[in-house]
Amino acid sequence: MRILWQSASPLCNSGYGLQTASVTKQLKQAGYEVAIFCFFGFSGARTNWGDIPLYPNVPHDGYGVMHIENDYKDWNADLLISLVDIWVLKGTPMSLNWAPWIPIDHDPIPPRVLEVLKESPGIIKPIAMSKFGQAELKKQGFDSYYIPHSVDCRIYSPNAELRKTARESLKWEDKFVIGTVATNCKRKNWNASLWAVSQLAKRHSNIVWYMHTPPYDSLGFNLEKARIGFGLKDKTVFPKQQEMRLGIPPEVMARAYNAMDVFLLPSKGEGFGIPALEAQACGCPTIVSNNTAQPEIQAGGWLLKDQFAQWDLQDSFEFNCNPKEVLEYLEQAYRDWKNNKMGERKHQARRKALEYDEPKVFEEYWLPTLRDIEERLKQPRNMEGVQPWRLLLLPQVCEPKKVLDIGCGIIQPYRKPLEQLGEYVGIDIKEGEGVTIMDAHHLNFKDKEFGFVWLSEVLEHVDNPEQVLAEAQRVGVHGVCLFSTPENPFFKLDIEHKEVKIPHTLTRSGDGLITW
Repeated sequence: MRILWQSASPLCNSGYGLQTASVTKQLKQAGYEVAIFCFFGFSGARTNWGDIPLYPNVPHDGYGVMHIENDYKDWNADLLISLVDIWVLKGTPMSLNWAPWIPIDHDPIPPRVLEVLKESPGIIKPIAMSKFGQAELKKQGFDSYYIPHSVDCRIYSPNAELRKTARESLKWEDKFVIGTVATNCKRKNWNASLWAVSQLAKRHSNIVWYMHTPPYDSLGFNLEKARIGFGLKDKTVFPKQQEMRLGIPPEVMARAYNAMDVFLLPSKGEGFGIPALEAQACGCPTIVSNNTAQPEIQAGGWLLKDQFAQWDLQDSFEFNCNPKEVLEYLEQAYRDWKNNKMGERKHQARRKALEYDEPKVFEEYWLPTLRDIEERLKQPRNMEGVQPWRLLLLPQVCEPKKVLDIGCGIIQPYRKPLEQLGEYVGIDIKEGEGVTIMDAHHLNFKDKEFGFVWLSEVLEHVDNPEQVLAEAQRVGVHGVCLFSTPENPFFKLDIEHKEVKIPHTLTRSGDGLITW
């Protein structure tokens, strides 16, 4: 299978860049032909990163929606895997086989995320990067794969000598070192951290806070002024910004994590939380918020339980914390450090991180998922389950309150949304639980017995489409019929597809559409 990966360049030391580098290398080693479309971090002409081709983005194309189809065709790809928030990819061409690996960092899922999921028939199945995200997708009726992010636990590992030399070089030998690795944006809740650390500094003189972030960002704060305002200028350290601009290697980051005594990030929501996991891999306990994906990757540290919901610009909830609880846990961490009682916490943190080690995640999650996708690509599209965008064609009510699902399938994927309209009857020529065996050419129902009739991927499989449609119109007051046509790029994937030569309109995906 040939894969086009769409994300930040593997040359970037951002979270997405590092995951791109890690996974694409392993894909190549596993025998997949893979290329990377870099919407960020690489421009110019196509080149190679080792033996993996890199496609550049172009100016004024944001995340590459306008040009991804051309590169997909140039690579002769079978599958597009994207790693970024899916709402920024609205408008991705429907002709692409697409498996978006997506973060869910709000509760509930924001409307614009759902909008893209519903309107993109090319999506084989979304990939959730957290169990929280998978559960939220399920609540909205979306089946999904689960593949967590991963860390290289060989590089990110406890190292006493590394810790000793790092702390000596920075003159931190007798300091309680708090560390935060995060972007400078409001979601990372810098205000809560600033207040809590400033209060801790009033109690204890021997603390230092390593703030691994840009001091200035248009999406965040002027942290240089903020740390002065909170009285922390002499207690805080930023990395050299030139080094951050050029990229700090993982080995150097592992040195920084080893130098920390506790990692602090009271984020208002996380799609996953790579820095916290990197810290734990180095044996550093964490203080993180008990919301979204954060609690499932945390062990050995402290979870901020006093959370309250806040409505934000994505028309959903993020979650703030109580800064006093942040201070309380910082104080506990300080006492444990002071009394040499951090040992078990460090072991628990490391054990949890090992569950997300790169080779383990690839073997247990990526390979089974890709095998399943390959099988799905060989199957007719009507076996893919619910195509969310089709749900937009269902009415809100019908009269009489009785629904007929013609060609419902063994598992009746559309049963749940159709049942909301009234009494559900599903018919098919194949037996399944709750399925009525019946030939669609000869329906054993009265005229206008059903308020609504649904035919999804049926007409292209029957011997006489005109007769099936006439029978559906006879028994149903209203109805919607969708079927594949030669204009649909997936039409030829099923050798049983027959061309339907009766009047119909076309959807944007190339499906035939008939309503009455």
